[in-house]
Amino acid sequence: MTDLKKIDVWIVEDNADYREQLAEELNLDDSVYCSNALGSFEETRELLKRLPPPDALLIDLNLPGTHGLEAIAELKKDYPLVLTMVLTISGQRKTVFDALRAGASGYLLKSEPPETIIKDISELCEGGAPLSSSLVPYVLDSIRKTTQNTDSSANLSGREFEILKLLADGCSRSEIGVKLSVATVTVDYHLRGLYGKLGVRSTTAAVAKAFRSGILS
Repeated sequence: MTDLKKIDVWIVEDNADYREQLAEELNLDDSVYCSNALGSFEETRELLKRLPPPDALLIDLNLPGTHGLEAIAELKKDYPLVLTMVLTISGQRKTVFDALRAGASGYLLKSEPPETIIKDISELCEGGAPLSSSLVPYVLDSIRKTTQNTDSSANLSGREFEILKLLADGCSRSEIGVKLSVATVTVDYHLRGLYGKLGVRSTTAAVAKAFRSGILS
């Protein structure tokens, strides 16, 4: 996204208090805004017939009427350019993978603070696949079981490799900083180098690429 264009986000969430609070938080930010906050997918479907679709759509799974998984699949089919990210309370392995298979591009838990959600919306729109850190081990376990080691010549520095291993363990940026006794901005500096060498744009994609290429095993 350019600096001049905020990311247009719709929220589909049946809990009115949470929906309104999150919309307010998004609208206080300089990079995103919530143009519509809706209580069901039926409302969303009707609105999509009348308005241009958003850049990103945050959706709960436990919706009245059409279930969130069905809604995600429908959005993927009818509005393939809309980036859908789950925002829900359930972090069960099966639910996570069902949502990703249905077409979700990210999966966050409602326990995430607003600033994390906003950051992950930006990451989503930059080609990333945001996941709550507690869910990363599920994805890594799947990758370990389904991929084979290939080329491992990413030419990572020692510090970049350390950070990559900590990401694979599910550590956040701030936790990595504590473990390595460096500032978070220093972690971010090394992450940019790591992303560039791996050709990815998110921590989840970096770890997935590392396992696919044999850098991690």
